[in-house]
Amino acid sequence: MSNYVINGKLKGFLCKDCSEPIFPAEVYLYLPWQEKSLLANVVAGTKETFRQVNEKEAKQREHLLLTKTETDAEGNFRIEVDPKHVGSAFDIDFVCKSVPRKLFGGIQGEPEPPAPKQFHLTTIAPRWAMQKQAGNPQETPEMFFKWEYVIPANWWCMIRGALFDAWLICGHLRNCKTGKPIARATVQAWDADLLSDDFLGSAVTDANGHFRIDYSSADFRQNAFPLNLETDPAWPFFSKGPDIYFKATLGGVSLVDEGHAQRRNNVGYCLCVDLCTEIQVADNPDGSFPSAWTGIGKRFNISWDGHEDDFDAEGYAGHEKYALCGNIRLTGQAPARSAAGNPVQYRFLVSHHTTPNGSASPAFTDYKTVGVTAGLFVPSVVAKLIRNTFPFPVYSVRSAQEDFDAEGWFDINKAIERTRTLNGLGDLGNYSLIDEDTLITLNTAALTTAPDFSGIPLDAGDPFPADRKVAIEKIAIRFEIREVTDAAAPAYAIVAGSGKTLNSAIISNNRAFGRLDIDKLKATGSCAPISGDIHALYTLYHPHLQSASITLWNNSHTITRSLSDPFLPLSGNTDASVQDNNSTTLKINNPDNLSPCTYTLALDVSARLHNGDDITGYLGRNSDTVETFFYGG
Repeated sequence: MSNYVINGKLKGFLCKDCSEPIFPAEVYLYLPWQEKSLLANVVAGTKETFRQVNEKEAKQREHLLLTKTETDAEGNFRIEVDPKHVGSAFDIDFVCKSVPRKLFGGIQGEPEPPAPKQFHLTTIAPRWAMQKQAGNPQETPEMFFKWEYVIPANWWCMIRGALFDAWLICGHLRNCKTGKPIARATVQAWDADLLSDDFLGSAVTDANGHFRIDYSSADFRQNAFPLNLETDPAWPFFSKGPDIYFKATLGGVSLVDEGHAQRRNNVGYCLCVDLCTEIQVADNPDGSFPSAWTGIGKRFNISWDGHEDDFDAEGYAGHEKYALCGNIRLTGQAPARSAAGNPVQYRFLVSHHTTPNGSASPAFTDYKTVGVTAGLFVPSVVAKLIRNTFPFPVYSVRSAQEDFDAEGWFDINKAIERTRTLNGLGDLGNYSLIDEDTLITLNTAALTTAPDFSGIPLDAGDPFPADRKVAIEKIAIRFEIREVTDAAAPAYAIVAGSGKTLNSAIISNNRAFGRLDIDKLKATGSCAPISGDIHALYTLYHPHLQSASITLWNNSHTITRSLSDPFLPLSGNTDASVQDNNSTTLKINNPDNLSPCTYTLALDVSARLHNGDDITGYLGRNSDTVETFFYGG
């Protein structure tokens, strides 16, 4: 005997191109309840049959229930029908348990779900079709009926909002003139209030410019009053829905900047909106050469996914938790010109206002600009030109201050032209441009404010003064890139990759502090032989301390040893609380086998400092960290 299966799908309509699966939900299959109206119910439109089922009706229909099943995350369900009922029509209901939500930061916690509600969808008279079982032709063919139901927006939005306090915005962002969708833009929704505006949520547009923002009434009822103070003065003054306006940005550039004047008053549970901007947004400038700021030097990636070369949430680089130091190369790639032959320009902004990596980027309302703010820009090789004929000479293209405009936009075409002129290269068509990864080199020393503590007067063995310790310093870095579509106008188009932001990068340009002495040498003078028990006196400090050790050796290197105490040797430290130590009791002649000879004692200290290409935190041995003495036994 054949199996009879209804393969169904439930969706809820929200806007003209915005719908969602009904999940989680239970689907009920009944024998027809109202036999006299059976034909009318079968041929009726879905808008006419959809209704909420009250308790009385549900009770009256209990004996007609054949089976029930659950929808999956896509709204799909499968119901097997007893063959004895295959000639019957069926009533289909569903019980709504919750509604889909996409949280983008707006909802103030999940509302308490109400008791499940039952709704009648329609009456169906299946037309069964045969389908052979996949993979086993000997199996009895399955008879199936494929059925899909889309709940109208007026019903589904009411169910979402009235029962589950789930409010929604679906929309598109396009160019006003061309209608071209704008991808990767961040759209924010705000509720205009009399006292203070409420942030409802944000979303990033997809490739079609589409976005969706979910929120609840808690997001627009955040004032101290029990009523909803919306801005519409008409009755009722305390209206139910929010008064919504939008803002949209891409790569730090404002695309849409609405305010109270553009608000949509007292909107319903579902708001469908089309936003547009006059700002041009370009595709990849040459169609195949993606523009991106990707790293710091050759070591660190501008990402925070937990890989060994990524930044962590605090802003430390790599799994060794380095602070950035000195001149750092901001690396990636950008073409000199677009496919249309227009110049491509980029710039870097630096702010001391930071947010954790992986969270929303800082606003960049107060920033410094590389190439504009004094001291930030460092000239470097940004590309090379190679002649296309033998012997293939290579010429370095170096960045210079003159390659920036007044707003810090860097144009590599200026550097290329300067290289051509200085070297008498002739037609640039005879050369190929080779990318060197370096976009700009940034001097972090112009950004750190911590005072130099390396030369403070302090005796070895004394604790490092608490008032001379320095705070952790952080910066945020934003990359912006554009195509110059009309230099005379001027007119620009945002390029994909613009707006890439490192929310936090810890920086430090302080050398590690180290002091070393020997107790008896300090008492008798550096030229006098010493004997008996001798002790090392040491003090060390750095806010990003990585390692420390004290090593002893004699002139013939027959004795070489590392001294140890509860703190030393220190290696690979990433604990931010471990910054300093001092001692006056570290015994040098332990074990007590030092023969008469000249010895050297050295303190080595390293901080977790890196410029993206090299480790730079080693203090180096000097007169403050090396002692030479004659031990007489």
